[in-house]
Amino acid sequence: MRWYRALTYKREQTGTDETRNPVFKLVETGNHILVRTPPWMPVLDETEGNRFNMVERTFLTKSKPEPLEGVAAIKVRGVLYSVESVTHEAPTVAVNVRRCTKDGWDDYVAGR
Repeated sequence: MRWYRALTYKREQTGTDETRNPVFKLVETGNHILVRTPPWMPVLDETEGNRFNMVERTFLTKSKPEPLEGVAAIKVRGVLYSVESVTHEAPTVAVNVRRCTKDGWDDYVAGR
């Protein structure tokens, strides 16, 4: 496995919509971490009426967990992933992520 540079993004509120829900946009933090990428595997979600494929991955990094606090997304090799959780165990940090379609990503950024 190779090491790749992952850019980090945070959600920043830009205002509210007509129903007073907050509106967010992704903002690059200017920081990056080095991650190792495992092979990806599609996951089929077969819940009622919601058949779609999504990609879940776990990236490993030797970075400290502090730069990952409040990070909503990372970009690895040109692909944006939403950060689901960050686990700090021993010398490595595991970043569990999920890649969504463009429409799903817009919903995530909006906080829905």
